[in-house]
Amino acid sequence: MVPSVEELFRLEPRLLELRREVDAVADDGRGSFFCSNYVWLPVNTRLRLLLGVARIPQPDDDGGSVLFDSRAYERVFEDLSRRLPPCRDCGCRRFARERAEADAAPPKAK
Repeated sequence: MVPSVEELFRLEPRLLELRREVDAVADDGRGSFFCSNYVWLPVNTRLRLLLGVARIPQPDDDGGSVLFDSRAYERVFEDLSRRLPPCRDCGCRRFARERAEADAAPPKAK
């Protein structure tokens, strides 16, 4: 069984730095857009090195540590990514809108 998010943060204290970084992100609305994914990508890169199959082993890790479990990574991924403000007027939103419109359009005749 995969531990709770809080237990994972206790087991790997370096996750707290990522949480603080994510919690400090704000969309102040002054820019013409805000892209949550732009902020998320470097955080996620570091998260992968702390949890899951890509975790860099630490001297005090045991071979069966839950910290190497991909489900632990997924649990913290979900927790941290939901803490970010949503995208606003960025390419992510535009491409999602265009894809939805394309999916809703009748198929083109060949």
